[in-house]
Amino acid sequence: MKIGFNEATALECQGQSLMADLEACEKNGFDYIEIRFDCIKEYLEEHTLQELADWFKNHHLKPWAYNTLIYFNQRDEAGEKEIDEEVDFIIKVSKAIGMEMLITVPSFDVKDKTVTEIKEEAVQRLQYLADKVGPEMRISLEFCGAPNCSINQFGTAYDVVKEVDRENVGITVDTFHFHEMCSQLDDLENADGRKIFAYHLNDCEDLPLGSCGDDKRLWPEEGVIDHEGIANTLKKIGFDGVCTIEEFRPEYYELSHADNVKKAAEVTKAFVSKYFN
Repeated sequence: MKIGFNEATALECQGQSLMADLEACEKNGFDYIEIRFDCIKEYLEEHTLQELADWFKNHHLKPWAYNTLIYFNQRDEAGEKEIDEEVDFIIKVSKAIGMEMLITVPSFDVKDKTVTEIKEEAVQRLQYLADKVGPEMRISLEFCGAPNCSINQFGTAYDVVKEVDRENVGITVDTFHFHEMCSQLDDLENADGRKIFAYHLNDCEDLPLGSCGDDKRLWPEEGVIDHEGIANTLKKIGFDGVCTIEEFRPEYYELSHADNVKKAAEVTKAFVSKYFN
């Protein structure tokens, strides 16, 4: 299994930038990088997409996904226009550097909507977005394990993906989000492994379920997440993709940028070796 680095992991380290992340990931043996929306926009203030494309052509590290198209559903007309403009930008970036996937997250604090209504509208939005990006690009729906997220469990997200019924629409399994809102291994076991487009690796403190923010994430297997159960189930259903480390922990941002990426590579390699090799 290939390993990936999500830029959130070192986002607030001193000296962090897209180029710093690229160089450190290459040095530490990552295969892929998930590029954050804010990092690419900052990069383009002084550089071009052609420069970025040339860098990737000359290095082992490759772009895996654009992270993230935020709050794709339950938007008003102005919000949908913002999404359209952002997707146009993502398509431009992706075509230039050979990136074939965008990850999207649902909206939060949706009031007075039933789960059925939320799912129906999400299906329509994802079908629209899938047609907009075209078959050359994949969209991965990342449910978020928070009580106020409109799509916060694997089962709900997978229902949406099945109903969307597009080859280029799948789902992100983030171990933190899977744990936090009590997603079920049975639901994962009944899923089509080909529909798991992204696999985000992290852990969580031993706190009441549903209470944790992203700052409570830990390096994998330093917390209470059932990694063995999730990993074994993914293998069982035929998942064979990229395992991407994604952290947001303030203590990890206090590390030097070099030490942060080095540690991220070490724990990701150890995890993949333990469960997938």
